[in-house]
Order: sequence, then C-alpha cells, then structure tokens
Amino acid sequence: MLEKCKKGNAIQKMVTEEGLLTKRTIYKLVDASNVLDELADFPVLSMDKLREITMGVYQLKQAPNYVREHEGEDGKFELYVCKIKANLLKIKIQSRHSNKLSHTVFISYSDEGDIEGWYCTCKSGARVVGCCAHVASVLWYLGYQRLEQQSGSRRDFKTSVLDASHIPSSDESDCDSLPEE
Repeated sequence: MLEKCKKGNAIQKMVTEEGLLTKRTIYKLVDASNVLDELADFPVLSMDKLREITMGVYQLKQAPNYVREHEGEDGKFELYVCKIKANLLKIKIQSRHSNKLSHTVFISYSDEGDIEGWYCTCKSGARVVGCCAHVASVLWYLGYQRLEQQSGSRRDFKTSVLDASHIPSSDESDCDSLPEE
C-alpha cells in the first residue's frame, strides 16, 4: 500500500501529459450490442478482487445504483475505447450530486487479465489506494455484473414465481390420499 502511495497515479499522469482528456478523435464509442465482443479481453473480476481494488465495500455497495443511473436506453454503459492506447477505456459519468457536472473515468488493463490502474476526474478519483465510486461502478459492471448477466447465473425472482391464474386445472390429483373430514 505504501509503495502505491509513493508511486502516484500513473494513469492520471499519462492522461494529463498526453492530453487524453481533451482529444476526442482518438476514442471509438463501443456499441452497446457489441460490448462483450469489443471487451472480450477485459478482466473478469471476482467480488474478492473488487474488494481488494476498492479497499472495502462502501463503493461496491454504491456500484449497482450508479450503474442503473448511467445505463443507456438499451441497458448498457456508454463507453469509449482509446484507438492509440491498447486496453485503455474512457467512460463519462454524471455526478450524483450535480446534474451539471460529469466525471471522466479512465481504466487501463493488461492482456494478462489485470487492472493496471484508473483515474477519475472527481475530487477523490486520482487515489491509488482504493478508488472512487465512479471507478468502482465501472469495474463492477464490466468485470463482474455484465458477465453475471450473460451467464444467467443471477436468478431473477420474478421469473421463478408461477402465476396461479395460469396453472392448468386437472381432475386428477397427484396426491394418493386425501384428508378425511
């Protein structure tokens, strides 16, 4: 942890020095229908790994709400892939506290399946020990939630409940004995 603090935020330094925050033509919008294909190499993150990155659970508890607030009309995050830097993502997120303010999140990951770093333009987004809720929500969605949705391992309670009005009536009973009155 101390080592991370002393190193500083390499992603922030890269974004600032190379002007990646203001250059628009170097990013390609990822089509919502192709997120899984376009980001097939994005690391799969377990909840333990996410807790390790966030240094706790506070940001992870906020992640589902942030994701719901920032999903597009088609139910997917709007995100951009950097054309000149491999494995660098840029995501715009509106502040929960001000409708006029939006933050930009940058996430860098490796081909080996590691999150290399992150930077957010919010007040606490440059920290390297833990991360802000904006970064946590993107990591949670891309590394955990979207894969859970695709695999169908999350059970939707509403789909497992039968509507009594749609159960066919039957004259035959599955029970051999009926209670006597």
